[in-house]
Amino acid sequence: MEYENYRPCVGAMILNTDGLVWVGKRISKVGSINPNLLWQMPQGGIELDEEPEQSVYREILEETGISSINIKYTSRNWYQYKLPKDILDVTFAGKYIGQNQKWFLLEFEGKDSEINIIPPTSSDHKQEFSDWKWVHPKELVNIVVPFKIETYKNVINEFKDNLQL
Repeated sequence: MEYENYRPCVGAMILNTDGLVWVGKRISKVGSINPNLLWQMPQGGIELDEEPEQSVYREILEETGISSINIKYTSRNWYQYKLPKDILDVTFAGKYIGQNQKWFLLEFEGKDSEINIIPPTSSDHKQEFSDWKWVHPKELVNIVVPFKIETYKNVINEFKDNLQL
C-alpha cells in the first residue's frame, strides 16, 4: 500500500430508508475535542486476513450491532487523513500517522431496535459510541472532528448519485 504510515481501514456510510445516515457519538479519550464534533460514521481497521468488504461488515456489527445491511456502492478511491498530534499520543502507539480508508455505502434494511452500541460482554470489542442518531448527509461535515471533514466531503461527493442531497 502506498500509504505505509497510514492504518488501512474501512468506513461505512449506512443509509436508512429515509435516506438518512447513521452516526455515533465517539467516546473521546482526548479532552481537547469539542464534544459537539464527536459524531462519526462507523469505521475501523482491516485485519490481516480480511478483504475490505469483510472488514466493513465486521466493524459495523462490532460498533453498531447492525447486521441487516447490504453494500450498495464501494468507493473507487482510498481516502486518507492525518491524526492531530494530541490524538496520535493516545492512539496507535506511534505506529501510524493517520488512516487510509476504503469507503462503503450501505443500505440498512432492519429496524432501529436492531441497533445496539454496547458490545456483548462476550466480545473483546470496547464500546466506541455513547449515543447514535440518523442525520441528513449534508449535516455530516458540521458534526465531525475537523481532521475528518475533507474525507467526509470526498466520500459524500463520490456517493452523491446515491444520496438524497
